[in-house]
Amino acid sequence: MEKSQIAKGIMAGLIIVHGHTFAAENEGESVFSPLTITDNPLAEKNQVGSSEESYTRPGAYSSRTLNKNLQSLDASLRSMAGTYTQIDPLQGSISVNIRGMNGLGRVNTMVDGVTQTYFGMAPANYHGGANTAAGVPLDPNFLAEVDVTRGSSAGSQGVNALAGSANMRTIGIDDVLREGRQAGVLSRFSVGDNGLGRTGMVAVAGKTDTFENGGALGALVGISGRRTYATYKNGGGRSSEDFIGEDNKYLRQEPRSQLYKLNFNPDQFNKIEFSGRNYSNSFTRRDITSDDYALRYNYAPLNELVELNLLASTSRGNQAYKPESLYNFNSSSTTNKSNAIDISNTSRFKMSEDLFTVFQVGGKLMDTRYTRRFVQNTETDHNAFAPAGKQKISSLYSSLTLNKDIYQLDLNLNYTRSQVTGYKPACGDNEKCFPQGESHLKLDNTDVNPSATFSAQVAPWLQPFVSWSRSSRAPNVQEVFFANEGGASMNPFLKPEKAETWEAGFNINKQGLLHEQDSFHLKALAYRSRIKNYITSESFFLCHDGRLCQDIDNASDSFNANIYINVPSTVTATGYEIEAGYDIGFAYANLSWSKQHTDQPTSIASTVYSFAYSDLSDLPDSYATLDVGGRLFDRRLTVGSLVKFTGKTKRLSTEGISLDSNTVPKEDMPNIPTIIDLYSTWQATDNVQLRLSVQNVTNRDYAEALNRMNQSVDYARAGTSVNTTARGRTWIFGGEIQF
Repeated sequence: MEKSQIAKGIMAGLIIVHGHTFAAENEGESVFSPLTITDNPLAEKNQVGSSEESYTRPGAYSSRTLNKNLQSLDASLRSMAGTYTQIDPLQGSISVNIRGMNGLGRVNTMVDGVTQTYFGMAPANYHGGANTAAGVPLDPNFLAEVDVTRGSSAGSQGVNALAGSANMRTIGIDDVLREGRQAGVLSRFSVGDNGLGRTGMVAVAGKTDTFENGGALGALVGISGRRTYATYKNGGGRSSEDFIGEDNKYLRQEPRSQLYKLNFNPDQFNKIEFSGRNYSNSFTRRDITSDDYALRYNYAPLNELVELNLLASTSRGNQAYKPESLYNFNSSSTTNKSNAIDISNTSRFKMSEDLFTVFQVGGKLMDTRYTRRFVQNTETDHNAFAPAGKQKISSLYSSLTLNKDIYQLDLNLNYTRSQVTGYKPACGDNEKCFPQGESHLKLDNTDVNPSATFSAQVAPWLQPFVSWSRSSRAPNVQEVFFANEGGASMNPFLKPEKAETWEAGFNINKQGLLHEQDSFHLKALAYRSRIKNYITSESFFLCHDGRLCQDIDNASDSFNANIYINVPSTVTATGYEIEAGYDIGFAYANLSWSKQHTDQPTSIASTVYSFAYSDLSDLPDSYATLDVGGRLFDRRLTVGSLVKFTGKTKRLSTEGISLDSNTVPKEDMPNIPTIIDLYSTWQATDNVQLRLSVQNVTNRDYAEALNRMNQSVDYARAGTSVNTTARGRTWIFGGEIQF
């Protein structure tokens, strides 16, 4: 079937179901499918599922429960198929990578459903210059679960999400309270050697009895803090002071975080939640704050044509730089503010005797602004410090799920309008650009993104599926208004990226595979994505006639603009993903494995000489995590091991920009050894759980994939190697107390 026919079919289906809904209303009757009843009026809806949900949903979906075996948030995300992280020791934030795509809009990273727009810029760098990255500054101790959807543009989470989305859920009232309790405390702590430092979190929660009308009231308050050090030893016993250089004294962190939630349910049909999350940190010669506030409302009367959900949020991030932390900039600071509202309604009904339907329609608005403040010793518009501008995303989305017999068809349609606006300074008299004078640019684009997933429960244990999706993401402020050569380096014609993704795979869920009490789960799939208008930056010179060109022999040696452009060729990404789990009670094994390839180009702005935007995001050729363990003493003691395999990996050339091609080449990293972690968990009492872990137990000496520290050690001491920057053997002790 042609792509246009698929899109028309999806839209026709949405029109048809709307017609059936209208007809049912005119007939004066409503048809109800079974209701799910919970005795907890404060239970949150649409939360991230448990890890077992990975194997029950058709499509590329993974879920993890966090804070169980003393693994870092980076390690937990890297244990998912097709999912990775960009590690930057200078940022102090989490940056999710999906299938080799990373950054604002390529991955929609959310906390409790709120899209994160923080863009960090570290003034200090172990290899000189400054570097930047999109990420989420947060305390992992507050997290309960994370789920990742890859290759889908469906629903609110698919708005302005090229490769997929990641949603991290913070702890709620029911995570703190023990069953049957109305008040409680949850505390988490850990302490580690080799520079890991210590962490601690305390959350207090309480709730009332259920009101006579079915309502309730509950609240949660949590505080958390940690201290981590930059000084550690690699597997060879060498101190990080040798290869981090002078930045070592700026990398000690003591972030502080607070979490607040107030749940008020006026009755059994209305649920309201106010939430707030604060984060503050001071390192790399800057003071960082990040604050999120959200209002959630759910209205679910005894009418299955109506379930209304509203999410209104406001976020603010600020970075204030210490004096002399940036060359030529004094009293500098950057701020990002984002306001969003997301509203939707879900209807459930029968279109015929054996055709069950779920129909959702909604809209989402996001208004994000990046501002900067600085005083220059020498005034110039030619600087790439924290590009300023505004991005506005407006979207309408709908989904239709049809269930008949063993078959399920999910149809989705997103309409998105993006607007990017900001100031462009005038170009020089000898520079030809458009517009020539100073102006306020406005890039306005619309995209229609349909998607479809078909699955069949051909056996109680087997569910094959196939999906097709179109997705897009708008240019970012940091790309459009990048200004290392002022207005001449800005591109007013930058277009959104567009991706088309096919997936095919199957889920297996089998109870009693080898023993009547065991369970086996498997998700396996293959995918292929083709990306048009891929955005990257290239180097341009000023030819003698005033035009921009790439002929260095016919150009001025005083001008070199790094301009973000749309690549004319199509970028292709292909891969295979497997997640599997087997549990027999006294023992278990979980495996994730990915193999992928992409031909996406590098970005000239990735170099530290251009504030290090757009780092390399190619995933390793293959990688896997094997988690095996056993449960002893009535399952009060768990002992396990994580085996982490990483295949061939690339990085940006340690030689920097190639003079022959005027690009930043990719180069192969040395082989990364298999890393083994050991962990144990002991349920000492009903209220106390203690944990112990040894990471990199064999003390291997290596460099991690997609870690900025494997790029260059220009300012390190003689004899150090860029290939041995990973942490050596490390012990961690921690626990959780709940009462």
